[in-house]
Amino acid sequence: MKKIFIHRGVVILLLLVSIAGMGCETREEQVEALQDTEITVRDIEVNEVSSEVIDLNITMDIYNPNNVTARLDRMNYSIYANEVFVGNGTFEEPVEIPPQEGRRTSTDFITQAASIPSTIVSALTERRIVWSIEGIAYIDTPLGAIEQPFSGNIPGSENTSESGNISEAENTSELPNTSEDENISVSTNTS
Repeated sequence: MKKIFIHRGVVILLLLVSIAGMGCETREEQVEALQDTEITVRDIEVNEVSSEVIDLNITMDIYNPNNVTARLDRMNYSIYANEVFVGNGTFEEPVEIPPQEGRRTSTDFITQAASIPSTIVSALTERRIVWSIEGIAYIDTPLGAIEQPFSGNIPGSENTSESGNISEAENTSELPNTSEDENISVSTNTS
């Protein structure tokens, strides 16, 4: 009788070890898959340009082509206007992106106009700007955060609408199941 309990115990222990090993493999596969998350800089809208402040709204699309939910934990980025550094931005509000879906996020970027060369401020008011953004998104995984670099260029135009919409990078039809429910606030640093 005692031998039966020992054999059953060994069998159960082996099953548990096998199941635990399969779970670890699945997590590693999830981490690898989440590295394919796509981040597209869609739009930069000028909210305000004055002698004191430059206020922008940056819109990004995040698409998760994977079979597991991706969670954007935070993002750090640098923004450039006509190849001139404007400032750094961050946001830390999580965004959940379900499998095979996308989310549109938008963030405000505010910096002091005094820290920007006058030629860039003039180009902003005349809407002759080519925007560039470079950054790193941190995607939360079961094994820790992974860094996902991203960058994008948004060419400016002199003939934009009065709403301050500079331009659109790509057609929204390229981002399946995009939700515009997420709004993310940002703190900026011009140093």
